[in-house]
Amino acid sequence: MTRRLLLLSGLGSLVNVGAILAVERWRRAGSAAGQDPVETTAAVEAHGPLAQTEAEVIIRGFQYLPPEITLKRGGKVTFTNLDSTPHTATPVAGAQFQGTGRLRRNESKTLTFEVAGIQEYFCDIHPSMVGRVVVVE
Repeated sequence: MTRRLLLLSGLGSLVNVGAILAVERWRRAGSAAGQDPVETTAAVEAHGPLAQTEAEVIIRGFQYLPPEITLKRGGKVTFTNLDSTPHTATPVAGAQFQGTGRLRRNESKTLTFEVAGIQEYFCDIHPSMVGRVVVVE
């Protein structure tokens, strides 16, 4: 009986640590919405020459690959889930694009990014997963 209690206590601690780490990553991901406009503009302009009009983000191993993309305004990103569990690409507060909704294994959705700026997103099922699209003119 004592071993079971110790095991359950240890598992509870692991879950708490995981939740704390997920909340911290969530806070960092959401912080871009409150960035200084001058800093945001400088970051966007710095990425300008690398911008593309179409890109793909693969979801694999509970990660967005690549985690950051630079895209020209009006460009499209196709999100494809290769994990066996469902995922989303959900905009953080202040981001200006439509999310993917739930993507099951091997499902894809293409999103258009019309607003210049740093557009951050996360998986609302697994909030520790974060990514961003830097949209330039």
